[in-house]
Amino acid sequence: MKIAGILTILFLITIFLFSKCSGTTESFEKTIIYGPFEIKVEGSSGKSFDLDKGKVGWTQVAYTISHDGKQVPFPKELQSNTGLPFLWRVYALPDAPDPTLLAGSQSLYLIYIQDGAPVVQPIVEQNSDFASLQFVDSENGQPGPYTEVFARNSTDNLDRLDSLRGGRFLMVGERALLDVYTRSIRPFHLDNHDVDHYNFPTPHGALAFSPDQKSIVFRANFQSWDTADEDLPDSEKALVVYDYREDNGYAVIFDDNDLRLLDVGEMNYDWFERFFEWKNSDSGDRLTIRKLETPPYWSGRFNVEYETNPYYSLYPVKAEMLPVFLTFLEQHAGLTAANIVEDRYHEYTGRIITFSAEGLKFDITMREDDQSLLFGKHLYSEGNQEYVAKVKEIADAFEAELASGRHQEHFGRIISETKKIRGLGK
Repeated sequence: MKIAGILTILFLITIFLFSKCSGTTESFEKTIIYGPFEIKVEGSSGKSFDLDKGKVGWTQVAYTISHDGKQVPFPKELQSNTGLPFLWRVYALPDAPDPTLLAGSQSLYLIYIQDGAPVVQPIVEQNSDFASLQFVDSENGQPGPYTEVFARNSTDNLDRLDSLRGGRFLMVGERALLDVYTRSIRPFHLDNHDVDHYNFPTPHGALAFSPDQKSIVFRANFQSWDTADEDLPDSEKALVVYDYREDNGYAVIFDDNDLRLLDVGEMNYDWFERFFEWKNSDSGDRLTIRKLETPPYWSGRFNVEYETNPYYSLYPVKAEMLPVFLTFLEQHAGLTAANIVEDRYHEYTGRIITFSAEGLKFDITMREDDQSLLFGKHLYSEGNQEYVAKVKEIADAFEAELASGRHQEHFGRIISETKKIRGLGK
């Protein structure tokens, strides 16, 4: 009986809190005029009670577009599985030939006036992912930021209409290119097929745009799931150059080792310009790998996690790099064998050498199977900015030696993730 009474009280408290929080709903409505269009913004915000998080805030914003007092209807393909059957976002296209809107949710549409009546023209209609927007020419003729289209979760600046400007060619959903100046739409890659067995875009977004404005460059990854061991490439990353007009493309395949590429996150435009170039051909600009006189030197990577957890990594390195780095630490930082407080090995963690000096503790972790050497603060030491500064100082000093060509013979070769998983390439 006591348990039943307690449960009853807890249930009543929950109902009370839920009703208190649910009663704080606030509604709002704003109207924006853009050319011949009236855009109405309606929504509500408030707090609700969550058993795990307590009071949580929420906001829902919906748009409608009207012309001459009549609401502009949208196709049923606007959305089919989100549970939010309304316009999530409305954007102005100031560089279009006359007042034009881009609006939608998962699917996106152009809205403009033709022969005195509004036209709703599909750009991308889909129900499997969030829509996205990216100018491919807004940064000196190259791609600008990639953004996904979400429903608004804030009531800030609702009296202003968002604008899409800065470029001419707007990639929508990575499946169509909109020429903002003319409103022409060119769908491409609708069947999501691979190119030369490479899937793209991986990750999302365009990396580059050809000078003749015919082709978009995407980062790509090799389709390994249906590939036998003997047919796996040494490097799984590549670039796919896709002609959106002809709806076809080709892969530019490279060796990660030649380009010293450790992670797809390093495949930015600066990297692209350093290692690739466009060459003219009868069919248009064609992307090729630059011929360098000598390959770049290997280098390490300095990173900081959670603001106070610094580490410096070297990969891919041979076992001989460990004594080289220990000698460097002794010469540069005065960390000698006398500063070692622990030297242990485990098959899962590798060899870990812990140093202590001036109230700070550092770890060197050498994992021969992974070809990695890691230097950073001791695992169980509390991080602070002194650690960040010290690890960066050591990282910068060793980077200077690598940049001069020293210690290059102690680097190995990058092995693809698939080959690692399958136990190949050792």
